[in-house]
Amino acid sequence: MSKVFRIGEIAQFFDLPTSTLRYWEDKGILSPTKNQTNHYREYTVSDLMTISDIIFYKNLGIPLKQILEMEKTTPDEHQLLLKSKINDLELQQQELELRIKKLQRRLTAIDTLKELKMHPFTETHIDTDCIVSFDLLEIDKLRQYIENPYLYSRVQHSDHLEMEQRGLTIPLKQADDIPACHKLWENNHHKFVVCLMKEQVCEGYPNNLSELLTHVQQTYKTGTIISRFLLCAKEDGILYDFYKTFIEIVE
Repeated sequence: MSKVFRIGEIAQFFDLPTSTLRYWEDKGILSPTKNQTNHYREYTVSDLMTISDIIFYKNLGIPLKQILEMEKTTPDEHQLLLKSKINDLELQQQELELRIKKLQRRLTAIDTLKELKMHPFTETHIDTDCIVSFDLLEIDKLRQYIENPYLYSRVQHSDHLEMEQRGLTIPLKQADDIPACHKLWENNHHKFVVCLMKEQVCEGYPNNLSELLTHVQQTYKTGTIISRFLLCAKEDGILYDFYKTFIEIVE
């Protein structure tokens, strides 16, 4: 007599809930026999092979409905199904890589914040080529911001802090295609002092830019101020928008 297995044994062997085995049976993809005496399900070695095949295809991401049809498909149809699944996985892989890239950018923003706290007022060159005007109703630019919030930039001048313009950083290769009237600032390759600006997220949005500027002006004559958004986070229980702020050194 061929060996038969109870549903609990099969569930333990494959590390599956018994409800899954019953569901597969309801869908007609698995057909165990019933013991005529006690009506318990009995699984044969052939059923073990069927369950193994189901698990194999499910691990490939193939839906149960398609697995049910696998035995009815020709080799060519089988091939098309598998190629389609590969295409789906490649798209998922691209999406995952993009998510990882975005997460890495956020980690970089946090690292930058910590670095600016440890080493404020460092002389550097700005990591920005051109800043163009940015309106929240401009869908293309809004999508760029969503992809990388660090592109969001604020342009001011040391002599007129109240005259603030908000824009989006673009690479030099795109700058030539932008009308001059939409350009807020272009890199003149001057040196900058970099520091951390924090702006409280509350009515009036007070920030520490004046204090930062006063400190820098003890040593340098200053010009344009570029602030690039890092992240929004709490510090000492207060919610702030943090910016990497570049203060231009004027010779």
